[in-house]
Amino acid sequence: MASTNEVDMEPSGESVRQGAAGVIEQAGERVGSIIQTMDSAAQTIQETLRRTQESASAAMATVTDGLDTSTTYLTDRGIEGMVEDGEALIRRYPFQALLIGCSVGFLLSRSWKR
Repeated sequence: MASTNEVDMEPSGESVRQGAAGVIEQAGERVGSIIQTMDSAAQTIQETLRRTQESASAAMATVTDGLDTSTTYLTDRGIEGMVEDGEALIRRYPFQALLIGCSVGFLLSRSWKR
């Protein structure tokens, strides 16, 4: 005598149709879940791209302002004025200037050894 499980597995019974319907239902649920995940990922990517574009635009504006300021300074003061300003800073802050000079020299010597 066959057990109940063996009868349910026979291809000629109603159980095959029910099993197929169950598989189709589960597949539909999985597809719905995948679609939701893809939509969520697409929204996340779009939001990230929007924020990145805003950050890049702000950075470009800052760089542009800095270049404009530098251009104006060099146009007004020239190279001689820039050297005078550098000398004034060194005279005002000699210890800090010495530390900066030593640090730059050390870093340059390390890069040339390689």
